[in-house]
Amino acid sequence: MRLTPTLSGLLSFLLIGGMAEAFAADSTPKQTIAEQATALMETLEARKLPQPKPFGDSELDLFYVMMDGLTPVDVAFCNRIKLIELTDGLLPLLVQPIPGMGEGPNQMKINMIACKLFVLRGHLLCQQGKIAEGRAWLLKPRHMARRPGGDQSLIQLLTAIAMDAIGQQSAARYAETWGELDRQAYVKSAESLLPLGTLHTAMLLDGDAVPEKDRMRTMIVEFKSLTPAQQRDRLEKLLAPAFPGPEYRKEREDIVNLYLDIITNLTPETYDALVKGISSELDPLTAERVQAFTSRNDEAVKQVQAEVTRPTDPAHPAEISTQKAATLYRVLVTPGLAGIARQRLDLELKAKLLSVAMQKGVSFDMMDLANLTTAEGRALRLGTHEGCKTILTADGKPFLAIGRTK
Repeated sequence: MRLTPTLSGLLSFLLIGGMAEAFAADSTPKQTIAEQATALMETLEARKLPQPKPFGDSELDLFYVMMDGLTPVDVAFCNRIKLIELTDGLLPLLVQPIPGMGEGPNQMKINMIACKLFVLRGHLLCQQGKIAEGRAWLLKPRHMARRPGGDQSLIQLLTAIAMDAIGQQSAARYAETWGELDRQAYVKSAESLLPLGTLHTAMLLDGDAVPEKDRMRTMIVEFKSLTPAQQRDRLEKLLAPAFPGPEYRKEREDIVNLYLDIITNLTPETYDALVKGISSELDPLTAERVQAFTSRNDEAVKQVQAEVTRPTDPAHPAEISTQKAATLYRVLVTPGLAGIARQRLDLELKAKLLSVAMQKGVSFDMMDLANLTTAEGRALRLGTHEGCKTILTADGKPFLAIGRTK
């Protein structure tokens, strides 16, 4: 039984979805610098390179390989897109809270675009020999990740994780090329950063991130006065945007049934206790706790798959115990949380490895990876990826590139 798309997949869509959508030609004046940045990225997607390259065939592909440090920054390209003016205009974002769900996915997308433009400017400055100035721009995505609101919801935490990862990887490219003083200066700046938001807090506050009428506590009370048919109709309309098209009908019905079983068998108080109890399983966040959390999730899924939890008439949800409602809630929500937890742990590990790589420069070796594993328990090793010295997982997947393309 397929229950739901992964939470991380849905949130990734919110963060980057629409980047490649068609957009009106940028001959139309834009009202804000943020709109200009958004229009730029969409215009680059439509502009094809004179000749396709191994990395792609559009100017957006070129932008990404330059931003990723895989090819030198094209100064003419930066001048044409007015990189300096754009990034200067986007600096106010550094003092604004991370946008929440109520502000819409477009605001989150603008924040991600800003991080990428900041990084490109950092690479350009480093390429020009202005290392100290470039280093400051490469740090800006990590500053943005630590603005207020980074753990007020799961989507905001994922946004913060993504921004910090961009900042980490952009600087890691210089671990073998910056001089010792520049590398030590980066480490000192990184160590002065504020702590990143916590998953535990994001889980506790996530339910309040949606409009009040769509919060679980609100619906628990509201559904007491609705008929079963009205309850189902309410949920189907609420969940429809996440499951577009007839091919998702069965999947949407599964989710609606889970919600009905949970909402109609909990009170606001038992729901709050349920969320608090599940969130406490990941506080403090450790690989061992995530593994135990995942095992409980897997067991809950097996229970739901093995049992008939709904009556023959789907219009009338079954009366179930609070414990059973908690099991269903775990099936509905927690698989995505385990993925976010691993991302958060891996981000911390990358930050530590980045500091060590910056301190040691070209002398960073396998000894620095001894006994270290990812959140999924995969050992780490040194190798190459896309021509760069890279920390890889045991199965060969890139974890953190610490060199530039030769």
